[in-house]
Amino acid sequence: MKRKIKSAVVRLFIAVAVLLFIWYFSTFPVTVSHTEIKSDKINGDIKIVQITDLHGTEFSRQNESLIKQIEKEKPDLVFATGDMYTNSDQKGKDTAKHLLVSLAEKFPIYYVTGEHDNDNDFHLFLENNGVFVLDYKTETVKIRDTEIVLYGINNVYYSPTFDLFNEFSPDYSKYNILMAHINNADAFKDFGADLTVCGDTHGGQIRLPLLGAVYMDGEWLPEWSDKKQTAYVKGLYNLGENKLFVSGGLGSRPYPFRLFNRTEISVITLKPLTK
Repeated sequence: MKRKIKSAVVRLFIAVAVLLFIWYFSTFPVTVSHTEIKSDKINGDIKIVQITDLHGTEFSRQNESLIKQIEKEKPDLVFATGDMYTNSDQKGKDTAKHLLVSLAEKFPIYYVTGEHDNDNDFHLFLENNGVFVLDYKTETVKIRDTEIVLYGINNVYYSPTFDLFNEFSPDYSKYNILMAHINNADAFKDFGADLTVCGDTHGGQIRLPLLGAVYMDGEWLPEWSDKKQTAYVKGLYNLGENKLFVSGGLGSRPYPFRLFNRTEISVITLKPLTK
């Protein structure tokens, strides 16, 4: 009897240890994902780093390791696509400020709000410290021989009549990038930006091998449901002739738990069509 109890305890200990191992390495170590997109509007390689959904997380003291990983990529542009802290979390807000301002000292960084960091004081602080806040604004940047037009929106919800053409008049002769926290694929497809970058989904947060996200937006296994074609959860998708990229992001909410979905810095390299 004692041997059976001891054996059961050992098996339980091993099971708990394995679960803790999977939880830790699915939640905390930051990975770097790489995606390439080709276009005849791009005249030379351009590297973009996207960070999103930090939710005030510190991966090391003052996120020094995160900053070093981004520095290693030597990006031409850095995009921050919202929810950099969770609302009412002052410590997380300070963490987000430090990270974004530290990056602004090294790289051109463009930011759009999420539903949690939709705070005018926070935005003003960022603007005063070198971060470009795209609150329904447009910025044209020239990187070597390529002009890129950035469009940023701050929607934390979308009305049925949402229409980007009410705010912007895109120049389709240039490479257009739309930055938004929350995806609205139908409206984004109509707008026709060459690339749209979003966050918000956390990549589904809990994923299963082969099946993808377990639950998102009221849908179980959305990547295998009847909504599979419109389940933009994580990665690169086609929007007609254009592209949508959804980053799995850095933080976890409402619970500090991910599964088979490690936190990520997303690196997008734009390349000439001929390469």
